[in-house]
Amino acid sequence: MICSVILRIRTVIMLRQGCAWVMQLRAGGGCDLLQALQRTLTRSELDTLLIILGSRPDQTVDVICDCLTQNRVPCVHAVAYSCSSPAAIETVKKMAEVSGGRYHLFSAALGVVDSSTDVDLLWAEIKAARSVLTQIQSMRQGRLGDTAVTVDAELSLESSQVCSGLDSLTLSDFSPVRPALSAPLCVQTTGAAPTSSSQWLKSHGLKAQKLDLYQLLAPNAYSPQETFVPVLGKTVSSTVHERVMVQFEWHDGTLKNLHVHLPSLQKYQKRLVGAVHLFERRVEWLNRTGSQQIWGTVYEQRVQVLLDMSGMNVHYQLHLQHAMRTLLQEQLADKHSFNVIVFGSDVKPWQEKMVPSTHENLQAAWLWIQALECVGGRNTLAALRCALEEDERDDSSLTRGLYLLTTGVPDQHMVSVTAYVSERCSTTNLNLHVCLFTGEEDTARCPPPHYTTRTETARALSSLAHAGNGRFLWMTETGIVESDDISALIEEMETAVNYYQKCSELVDSLIQKGSDRGSGETSSPPIKPWAWTHTAQLPSPRPTSLSLARPDSRQKSRLAQNSLTWRPNSSKAVIPAADIRTPARPPRSADQRKTSVSQSVFFMEDGSLGVVFKKYPKPKSVRKTITTVKLPKHEDICSTKQWLKRFGVKTLKLDLHKLISGPECCHHNKLVPSVQKRVSAKYCDVFPRVQINGAVKHLHLTPGELKQYLSQTEKLMQRYGQRLEWLLTGSRRVFGSVLEKTVCVLLDVSGSMAPCLPELQKELTLLIWDQLHANSVRFNMLAFSGEVRMWQPVLVQSTEELCVEAVQWLNQLSTHGASFTLQALQTACGFADAVGLYLITDGRCDSSHSRILTEIESLRQEKDFKVHTIAVSCHDRACSEFLKSLAHKTGGRFHQAPENTDPALIRKLLSDPCSADPVLPKCEGDDLRRLSEEIEKLRLFQKQAKAFRETILESRSQKGT
Repeated sequence: MICSVILRIRTVIMLRQGCAWVMQLRAGGGCDLLQALQRTLTRSELDTLLIILGSRPDQTVDVICDCLTQNRVPCVHAVAYSCSSPAAIETVKKMAEVSGGRYHLFSAALGVVDSSTDVDLLWAEIKAARSVLTQIQSMRQGRLGDTAVTVDAELSLESSQVCSGLDSLTLSDFSPVRPALSAPLCVQTTGAAPTSSSQWLKSHGLKAQKLDLYQLLAPNAYSPQETFVPVLGKTVSSTVHERVMVQFEWHDGTLKNLHVHLPSLQKYQKRLVGAVHLFERRVEWLNRTGSQQIWGTVYEQRVQVLLDMSGMNVHYQLHLQHAMRTLLQEQLADKHSFNVIVFGSDVKPWQEKMVPSTHENLQAAWLWIQALECVGGRNTLAALRCALEEDERDDSSLTRGLYLLTTGVPDQHMVSVTAYVSERCSTTNLNLHVCLFTGEEDTARCPPPHYTTRTETARALSSLAHAGNGRFLWMTETGIVESDDISALIEEMETAVNYYQKCSELVDSLIQKGSDRGSGETSSPPIKPWAWTHTAQLPSPRPTSLSLARPDSRQKSRLAQNSLTWRPNSSKAVIPAADIRTPARPPRSADQRKTSVSQSVFFMEDGSLGVVFKKYPKPKSVRKTITTVKLPKHEDICSTKQWLKRFGVKTLKLDLHKLISGPECCHHNKLVPSVQKRVSAKYCDVFPRVQINGAVKHLHLTPGELKQYLSQTEKLMQRYGQRLEWLLTGSRRVFGSVLEKTVCVLLDVSGSMAPCLPELQKELTLLIWDQLHANSVRFNMLAFSGEVRMWQPVLVQSTEELCVEAVQWLNQLSTHGASFTLQALQTACGFADAVGLYLITDGRCDSSHSRILTEIESLRQEKDFKVHTIAVSCHDRACSEFLKSLAHKTGGRFHQAPENTDPALIRKLLSDPCSADPVLPKCEGDDLRRLSEEIEKLRLFQKQAKAFRETILESRSQKGT
């Protein structure tokens, strides 16, 4: 008895420890299932192995199954938890089959069991029972095959009841969510009238609440005044702002002089914080679980819903049904009318016309949706025509909304669909909103004919929604990825944060100006005209009309004298040299060469004395400010060199070393002869000192400015990470970005390329669909070894039919022979001018490298082309240098796919600039290398900015104590 109690206590303690260990786990890195299996199979005491997958494993299904078959494996119970990846689902089923265990597919978002071994076995028994009852029904007719039989009446009645019960049974009856789906709709009425975020911001945004910073500062903002002074003969700027005002950069880029009222700014900042909290509450409301998370806000009065039920959505059928149920329950009850159109290969409208949004109609529409199955293609254009060409009612004042829920791009060309929607929606009071639902992207398999990545699909459907005057929303099983409603709110919040930071800068500048004025650094003595009598002449008497006329007469006499100057009669005449001797000026010392302050005193019209500065010291540079960066959301198809010219650290004026390298930041340390030692300037004790590139500099930046700098660099770092991930996804990881609109791909199929040709064929297939077909690039392909083989005699358009032919041509290639690289390049140059040649090779050529470079240089004098080299399995340094030289001499780029690039490690490095991890993985390709170098530079600036800010705060705290 005591032993059992102790054993139970130990079990409870171990369970609690296990729960605590599970709770401290955090997501990160890849899914290395093979290593986990190898470590687990070393424990011989296990009899059951529970594997829970949430994404596609890093290894293939065959590798994992081989590991299970080669080892003594216990019973495996594999679970796919909220995972829509086909590769993960296949892995779960194969592991259960190999080990004799069970599998279970569960969707946490809906609380639905998509599939399970237990359910499948039970469903097989039900099908067998149905077969038996079918035979019994035949026996009731008096025959079983060719044999005549007789069935008792009581048995016949019981069998008919059982058969009717089994006929009404479906696989979805075993789902835990089945009672909720089959239950009547719980229709809810919306309270306030729903609106989109753009409409909501018109009444609750910053401008609506009168929180625009420039509106607040406009009454006390003055432009710098410039006046022409006749005495000096030049324009002079006012200097009043240096004493009583603060300079501020306006929204149009000009500088304004401001009178700053601290209480007003503090009150304004509090109101900004309240506005941001209001925006955050709306974002949370839009992101909550419900119909708003899937559809956004449905604010039109007449609503049509287009539901994608194509055969590619078999795994998402329950998700689509759940989305429709929440929409019917939560947002359609208060509408004027509605209709539902389902499309696959065919279009099936629920009703021919829109019907009122009554409880009965909503329930009937839900029952109709439950009976549908996912079959056929994705004929989106036919569904849009069915909805847009429907005859409108007489009441045209009611707004119409069309909500399209799909999981991919249409079967038709995207340009045609977008053009049709733009034409129809421009003439009607109609908005087309697109809702995209995607699962996990599976890049391990060969892409289908209409393959596009999730990002490209989202971009295409976003353009479709904007062409239809609507909004775009992209959602996955884990939540919202992109939403126009949320993006508008986030943009408004960023504007509010920007205003708050500018207010903080104004406050810091005012405090610093006050402290400088108190220390007497920038104060100047009052104007005393008679104190300058030793350096300036006595003031002249008040000018009269006669004295003013004298300069005019003198000027006329000079002009007359100059007109009588002797000139030669011809060009051959020699002008006599004038013996003009000017007295030599004595050399000026360094102190005399410095600009001194001098003034001119004159009488004004009212008799008062006026003073004009003739010479005064001007600052060598204007104080540099932290700019607010504006970055694009989508990727541009260009090289990294071109992209960094627009969004590099130097271009965006975020170079930290330049910001603290002005003349005012210099450290002055001079030798004093009287004490025979070097002494620093007085102001050197006021500002902290830092080392920049071996030189001592003083920090004139405030903590608020450094905080804003860190905020802007963090935003830029996130954008760099997005660009880096884009370059490492799809076909760009192996081949880089295809920039030109006319392209020829040269593939080396010599004997040395045999180990990597199968993988190259898959990647080239992805390249054709991912970049050439998607961007409408004219292209051709060459395969060269001991001979050169062309796919087409000329460049062709990247239509769907020709792309399929190109893939088939690639798959029949084989490696053999030598490598005639020069002949292949000469053949490719003959297609057209301004063509981009993409050479895929390992760098081993039959001709010498120097000869190829010389021949290509001579060809470039006749033809305009660029050679982009892609190194594949290139381990020879000489071959790699040859490919780099060939690309750079022709204005192209060198690319080599990075090895073992972990996206999780890259995201970790970019999210924590001060981490102790090593630098980013080394990249040989030009695009990846340049971007990595820019990222490393930005990480260095972030580390230094944090250290500088801590230094300034520490210095201020020491002075305060």
